[in-house]
Amino acid sequence: MPALEYDARADEQCAASRGYEIKEEWANELNARLPEVQALWKTTAPLMFAAVSRLTGKLIDAPSSRIRLTLCDSPSQARLGISVNMRFALGSFTAKPVPLRYKIDTAFHEVLHDFTRRHVPKASPLKKLHNAESSCVLNHLHLLSLHKAVLLSLGEKAALENMVEIDSQLPSGCYSRAWAIVNEAEGTYKQYLQELAGGA
Repeated sequence: MPALEYDARADEQCAASRGYEIKEEWANELNARLPEVQALWKTTAPLMFAAVSRLTGKLIDAPSSRIRLTLCDSPSQARLGISVNMRFALGSFTAKPVPLRYKIDTAFHEVLHDFTRRHVPKASPLKKLHNAESSCVLNHLHLLSLHKAVLLSLGEKAALENMVEIDSQLPSGCYSRAWAIVNEAEGTYKQYLQELAGGA
């Protein structure tokens, strides 16, 4: 299982390239809470990885390299190695920080991008139903459905509700719309899960 790590030097380079200031108190708080974040990932992630394989019948590969935590003003992403932005989980950055568990789910979300990219049918009938949506929305329908199925299978309904609530507040509107489609009816997410499992 890849570790979650904070690389201060990489953050310095990011901040310099983007003209952004990472405040010392942010880094201090993240470093102080890093053992808590890492312990939560270590206990939670293996269960979620196992649930993916159980629900889809397909193996999910853990990332071969570490997952980098960042305080730069770059979004969480999975294109150039997985990175998770931690600023909004810090009380030194915002008056209403999100729970650390949400950031664990963010890291898992980024891992799922590679899995869904490989296993969503290229001619997905479900995606065709929503072909007027943005590519961002379309790229998240199966991913969010799988993430929802994983959390429900583990009895993590509160984590799921929290994730949907926070995701739906993100400024792009992409996640809000994708979640609205996935949650349109009680069993909608299961249809996307079936496509991932190759049963559609």
